[in-house]
Amino acid sequence: MTLLSIPRHLLLALITLVAVLTSGCLGHHYEVSRTELERLVETPPQERGQGVYAVQQFTTAAEPEPAPVWEEPVGAPPPGYSLGLHGHWVPSFYLDYGAPYYEPPPPPQRPSVHDASPVGGMSSAGGTPSSTSSGSSGSGSIGNINDIHVLLVAVIVVGVAAGVGLAATEGARYEGTVAVHPHHPVHLWHEHGGQRIVALDELTREDLNNLDRATLSGNEGAGMWLRESAPLNRKGFSYQFGAGNDHLTLPGRYSQRSLGFHFGLGYYPARKFGLLAHSRLQLGGDDFNAFYNVRLGLEAQWYPISLWRLHLGPFVGGGQSWSASAGLALPDAHGTRPYVSVGGLAEFELTTRLGLTFRWTQDWLPTAGPDTRAFISSWSVGLAVY
Repeated sequence: MTLLSIPRHLLLALITLVAVLTSGCLGHHYEVSRTELERLVETPPQERGQGVYAVQQFTTAAEPEPAPVWEEPVGAPPPGYSLGLHGHWVPSFYLDYGAPYYEPPPPPQRPSVHDASPVGGMSSAGGTPSSTSSGSSGSGSIGNINDIHVLLVAVIVVGVAAGVGLAATEGARYEGTVAVHPHHPVHLWHEHGGQRIVALDELTREDLNNLDRATLSGNEGAGMWLRESAPLNRKGFSYQFGAGNDHLTLPGRYSQRSLGFHFGLGYYPARKFGLLAHSRLQLGGDDFNAFYNVRLGLEAQWYPISLWRLHLGPFVGGGQSWSASAGLALPDAHGTRPYVSVGGLAEFELTTRLGLTFRWTQDWLPTAGPDTRAFISSWSVGLAVY
């Protein structure tokens, strides 16, 4: 079964879904939490730009009116400042950071008479399981199994597309410490819809009254440095997917190993522990044989061990499996069985919200029957988006 076997209208719908899922773009605006703003207003003004904890936003989010172009005063830099990129003055220690991640825009043509920096002022705006059994040639025929293959391939395409889209957007989103000029413009949204622009070194606690949200733009001021991304943070919702070698056992001690996919959606109430609805899909065959295996259940994951960016832990889960096979070399069988899974997880931290995962799984099928293997193993590699 391949993508070419999917009806054209279904394939078109899947392609459209992929486009929608991958259309979100990361922007140059970074949101700063109220807690971080409260910390900053207690920091000496000239030190506020050295380390600001911020989260990158998407271009689909509402963007504020741009701040006025920053125009540096003429003359010699004040004490502790040096000439930076495009003639902007920056604190001397910023030069050790190298070039900013977002370069500042070139300053405008200087007028003959210099006015105060426009950023400095504030501008206002307003069932029971059964063991696997033999089926009739109709229910277990290759034709019927191939019909189910079409549906399973569609589910796999949607699941992988969703994972790739989330990894390319949410998983790649920067969260951590940024550095900006102490006089960098801060965009403030208030609860009743008003917007204001305040320089970071002039921000006061009164400016935070009735505040809804605040952002910094990397394309304003003297640019922005991305200093250090935050460690992997699993807390919250998670989507996981991957592929690897899966295993199906059939009556007569037949065994089929083939490419299998797994998908999980759930929530981590803590950074190291999460609960997910989990599924595994396996299908295969040729012109003379066909089979599929679907597992659906719940899974608990725990990561107690951290070694730099590598995180290790176990998982346990269970649920129901549905399988069928037919052909010249396979038994004509179909049925449902419960399963219990245990295994090990290894996750390599890629970003604050994205991990590369390896899973080794041992399944136990308690009603497999005397002529069917009850213990099987599998492995997979994938991504986890948080």
